[in-house]
Order: sequence, then structure tokens, then C-alpha cells
Amino acid sequence: MQEDISAQITQLEMLYSEQEHTIQALNEITARQDQEMRQLRVDLQLLKQQFNDSKTDLPQQIIGDEIPPHY
Repeated sequence: MQEDISAQITQLEMLYSEQEHTIQALNEITARQDQEMRQLRVDLQLLKQQFNDSKTDLPQQIIGDEIPPHY
């Protein structure tokens, strides 16, 4: 009986250790993804700004919604 309890406790300790490892790995992955998402948001804002800046550099005729002359 004592050996069964000891074996069960050992099994539970092993499972706990594996779960701790898995949780740590998932935490590292989540932290890395968060960092990547923050950088992607910054990159997106820069691209939006560049796009808006390039629109102001174009002549108004090109930007407008004019119908081309062949229509």
C-alpha cells in the first residue's frame, strides 16, 4: 500500500514537472509573439504614414476620382 502511494506521488511529481516545462515554453512563445505583434503594429503605422505622405506628394489630378477620358 505504501509503495502504491509512493509510486503515485512520483508519477504526480513527474507530471507536474512536465507541466511546468510546458507552461514555461508557452510563456516564452507568448512573450515573443507579443513582441513581434508590437513591432508589426509599429511597422504598419509607418507604412500608413508613408502612404499618406506619398498621396500628398502626387498631383491632385492623379488622386481624384476622375473618370478616364476614354469612358
